[in-house]
Amino acid sequence: MTYGGQVFYGIEDIKDKIESFAFKSINYSINDKDIQIGPVNGSILISIIGQLIMDNNENERFTFFQIFNICPNGSGGYYIHNDIFRTMG
Repeated sequence: MTYGGQVFYGIEDIKDKIESFAFKSINYSINDKDIQIGPVNGSILISIIGQLIMDNNENERFTFFQIFNICPNGSGGYYIHNDIFRTMG
């Protein structure tokens, strides 16, 4: 995961980063999305633009952009690859 120019690898690093934020709850809405066939056979590329609301504070909405690949793992499942998340404005 990339967040604010920093890169986090693996479940533990990503979990630790998310848990380091000061909010207790988060709600989101998706304003727009694009989905395309990904670069790897059986994969898809997804981009999302939406809004985040932390701790139910409607006065502080954060617009976000996220793009990631969902790729087959070779065992019948999928994994997220190259997840980039950025708040804007």
